[in-house]
Amino acid sequence: MKIPHPFWIGYALAFLFLQSCSPNRAMITLPIHSGWQFRKAGDTAWMPATVPGTVHTDLLNNGLIEDPFYRTNERDQQWIDKADWEYSTHFEVTPAVFHMKNIRLDFQGLDTYADVYLNDSLLLRADNFFRSWKVDAKPWLQEGRNELRIYFHSPIKIGLQKLEAHGYPLPASNDQSENGGMGDKRVSVFTRKPGYHYGWDWGPRLVTSGIWEGVELQAWDGLRVEDLYFQQISVTKEKAVLRARFEVRSDGDQTATFKVMDGKQMLASAQRDLSPGLQEIALDFEIEQSPALVDERAGRALFVPTKRPRRNRGQTYLRNQPCNRPARHPHRAGGGFGRQFFLPGA
Repeated sequence: MKIPHPFWIGYALAFLFLQSCSPNRAMITLPIHSGWQFRKAGDTAWMPATVPGTVHTDLLNNGLIEDPFYRTNERDQQWIDKADWEYSTHFEVTPAVFHMKNIRLDFQGLDTYADVYLNDSLLLRADNFFRSWKVDAKPWLQEGRNELRIYFHSPIKIGLQKLEAHGYPLPASNDQSENGGMGDKRVSVFTRKPGYHYGWDWGPRLVTSGIWEGVELQAWDGLRVEDLYFQQISVTKEKAVLRARFEVRSDGDQTATFKVMDGKQMLASAQRDLSPGLQEIALDFEIEQSPALVDERAGRALFVPTKRPRRNRGQTYLRNQPCNRPARHPHRAGGGFGRQFFLPGA
């Protein structure tokens, strides 16, 4: 099937149609950003907290520390990363949300070693700053008032345990362990957490903890497409063979129709039987190559390079190399589609 306009394939196929035999209701999303409070583990008094945020910003907002970026204030604040911290809030769940079949909590960023409790039941043990966590909350959720509590373990204490278990130190030239009162014990390499938190030659050592991204309660019935990826199987100047890979979550046994469309033009359609839980559905289809997607001189499709670009007089030339993702429109650089183009200064 021919695409008459020179869209990047990922955009051209971005419209998805999914039809199920069971009724589907739109996902309900409830942000949980208000009412948060925090305390040092072992203390009795709670203080107001801001989410998203960190323990350093919450201590600063409550007047308990000075500006860590002023003069040498950071040296007086190295005790913070040696302590454990707790965050807590309450949220309400209406009967309409409570009776939906699928309910989960989406933690979009936890820093870093965090035990998450919902109504005093352990829901999650997180250990990675760089990822989000989506956890089934249905078994522990209550209609009405719910308590969410997160216990953050000191990344320094856990780092020291991992260093001792490893048996010998690893190089970490950025790690200002001396400023943290730890001598030569550099532990940043043992934790999935930004290295600059442990200091650098251009910045202070502030090893944070906290809820650094949003928290949401998500509820829905029926089907949900969790992810959609277009994989390029093969390409010639005559046609491109692609595969649409749907990651679908179903709350029961049902049949669904999957369609991939370019505007009103159907590129692929298939009916699949789904089982409860997460599963992948794949649809293969072909696209006839438009002249706008073909290099007029080489007779090949234009791709993002997979090898190191060769340099020519201070400019970088994107060569025609196959990969899973065709190049975006170069915005008329060097003449637009089908022509070589340069990135000055790259």
